[in-house]
Amino acid sequence: APPLLPINGIDSIRKNLAANLPPPLDLPLLAEFDTTHTNTEHNNRLQLIDFISAIGLLGAWADFQQESNESWNNYDSLPATELFRKAGITDALYEELVSPLLHVLPMCPAYDCSAAAALSCFHVFALQSRGAFDVRWCRGSISEKIFDPWQIQLEQRGVEVRGGARVTGIEECGTSTSTDDNDNDCRGDGEKEYKYSLSLESFANNSGSSAKETLECDAIVLAVGATSMSKIAASSSIIGSLPASKDFDKLRGVTCVAVRLFLKPHPSITTDLKGGVSDKTQLPPDVARAMKDSPVAVCGAGMGGIVGLEETGFCIYDLQRMHDEFRVDRPGLGLGTDGGDDDAVAVLEVDFYRADDIANMNDDEIAKIALDAVSAAFGTRKIETDCIVDKAIIRARNAVSHFAPKSALYSPNVKLGDNLYVCGDWIDRTGHASWSTEKSVVTAKQAAAALSKDLGLMRSKCDVIPAAKDTAQLAALRQSARLLRSIAPPVTAPPSPWVFVKQFLSGEKII
Repeated sequence: APPLLPINGIDSIRKNLAANLPPPLDLPLLAEFDTTHTNTEHNNRLQLIDFISAIGLLGAWADFQQESNESWNNYDSLPATELFRKAGITDALYEELVSPLLHVLPMCPAYDCSAAAALSCFHVFALQSRGAFDVRWCRGSISEKIFDPWQIQLEQRGVEVRGGARVTGIEECGTSTSTDDNDNDCRGDGEKEYKYSLSLESFANNSGSSAKETLECDAIVLAVGATSMSKIAASSSIIGSLPASKDFDKLRGVTCVAVRLFLKPHPSITTDLKGGVSDKTQLPPDVARAMKDSPVAVCGAGMGGIVGLEETGFCIYDLQRMHDEFRVDRPGLGLGTDGGDDDAVAVLEVDFYRADDIANMNDDEIAKIALDAVSAAFGTRKIETDCIVDKAIIRARNAVSHFAPKSALYSPNVKLGDNLYVCGDWIDRTGHASWSTEKSVVTAKQAAAALSKDLGLMRSKCDVIPAAKDTAQLAALRQSARLLRSIAPPVTAPPSPWVFVKQFLSGEKII
């Protein structure tokens, strides 16, 4: 745990209170408050009372069972705003901690986020146990470090990867309306009969021309996002007719914009920085100092009153401290005649979430708003656009799953139908308590296990590691919550004691 402040009356209360909370809820009370900032606009606004108010979420946290259909039914239709209102957390805690986490984890504001999703996401990423925030940042391009080696491994096993191809239709064999007797007969070499026929359209990299072909197969696993699945269901009668797909048109996505800026390096190198694979950066010293404890900064919406960021959260990354290829001291770089590094650039990335307005801007406008956001977040001098040597911008429209209220109702299991399977972070939301990439991998393994069972494959390795068990303290709290729910079940989330008293004294209906 972080070091305790010198013990006095308040600190004794903090220590005793923390000792009776389940990890990691004790850590905020034990942490030393940061009073070192000189920029008063960006001082840490959180006081002891703000952290104590977070205990108001304890009832809902204990009541919500991560892998329970009943719990998801109780909380999923509830917006997270109601959850936090019933908890009675302070405005400062919401603005400084809760809102930024909502905008970069489920990537939406509280009113448009399911209370179940908020509780589940916070539990998995932060509250499951001490040190539960186990996100690990890739030390280079995801494609280069993960997907390219994976593709090579698959191809060595005989898997054919069709890059640049998209599925335009899925039909069950024998159901084609084509008048061509050879269409959709699903007979391959040796007259083997297949179950499904896929129509593919492949695009050439440069010419823009396309080629169409048909593939026959025994089974299909759809590893796609929620909005893509909605489009597939609309264009494929075999998918659209399945009971599980009837609400796919209600699924929504979050637009993300990734901005990578290659900047002229600052003449001085800031060193002794924490949290990255490298402790050095050539970002401007005031920005470097603002990120001294971590190469990653999480920022909520509405930063600096900047137009376009009203509901847009973002993360800032110093890639010189995270990626080997951009390290200040990476091998192979020579020094210029003036003692500088001819090839060096500072690399700053800003990823925006719920960024529909930003996605509609041109590249120069996006680069400018990224630099404005960095300045607003850190209270530092703005980096001018003429410092940009190069930039790379990716717009991913509606590409990330949106866990809005009631969205879990539209989340299917991994098996859609006969020899039809699906995987992704939006699948089986009431099942395995995992999120994001981990949830996608878990459901992919579950889909592979179901396919192997259905097709009689005996040598598949599809074991899923169970989610971490509750700590002893949390297990005891959950038992108490189940008892209370059986005696006096709340209509929505259980209120904190102070909200309950306020409702009781004011004559407000207690729900």
